[in-house]
Amino acid sequence: MNNLFFSVVIPLYNKEKSIASTVESVLNQTFQDFEIIVVDDGSTDRSTSVVSSVPDGRIRLIRKENGGVSSARNVGFRNAKYDYVAFLDADDLWEKTYLEEIARLINDFPQCGIWGTGYSYLNNGKYIRAEKTLPDGFRGIIENPWHDHIPHSYCTTTSCCLRKALSDVGGFDESVCYGEDIDVWWRIMLNYPAAYYNKSLAVYRFDFENRLMKKHVDLKKLYICNFEKYTAYRSQNADFRHFIDQECMWWLYQFRLAGTDKSDVGRILSMIDLDEYKSSFRFRFKHPKIYKVMTSLKKIL
Repeated sequence: MNNLFFSVVIPLYNKEKSIASTVESVLNQTFQDFEIIVVDDGSTDRSTSVVSSVPDGRIRLIRKENGGVSSARNVGFRNAKYDYVAFLDADDLWEKTYLEEIARLINDFPQCGIWGTGYSYLNNGKYIRAEKTLPDGFRGIIENPWHDHIPHSYCTTTSCCLRKALSDVGGFDESVCYGEDIDVWWRIMLNYPAAYYNKSLAVYRFDFENRLMKKHVDLKKLYICNFEKYTAYRSQNADFRHFIDQECMWWLYQFRLAGTDKSDVGRILSMIDLDEYKSSFRFRFKHPKIYKVMTSLKKIL
């Protein structure tokens, strides 16, 4: 692991209550070869003052106008000094050996474009390990990530990317506000091998400050809305096509049921061949309310 350095990118927006402990979790790593790039996305609280008060020369604070988390992460990785970019949200925490284990993954699987680990949720004071479809303790390259929802094993707080891989796929899509991390991991996995260690090495603080999942999801800001960006990938990779099509149908059903965003729902569905899937998929979108009643009855019976 000689000559291996990390650029740790932390996007920051109004996290004065959590940012100090987040930065401290990086400074307490057993692996100490890193820089920390905190990108302030126009905070209006004391977040930047908290960061500036931490006495460590490896911390760089970059200030920018508010443009969203994707914009902040792009600024971060494009200002990185090193080839390996680890992301950490300003709410979350790393276990002390996180970077050490990521460095081992990189050393053992250098051909990859992304490396990740398991994590736990902290919600209402309780730690809950995030369940993954990979076996406990799995460590290695994921041969076909499009099976069993394995791409969802990657979380921003436990994902490290090759800086070149991020550049090759164009970085984070700044038009996306929900699932922007999922979108970029997918595009990296479609172009590079991916490695994973299924051990919990970080804490995702589910109930801390201004988490996005507490907010309404607008389809136009959802990662699946710009479905056309995946056209070439879908035509070249049948496994990915089935994975993303079913992912989209799960989301689109929610909007179809609510009767909202009809134009975008119709546009995306027109690019999916529903005949490739069982009849229940077609029925779900033709009669969404009846389908909901039927599935509810099945649960009761």
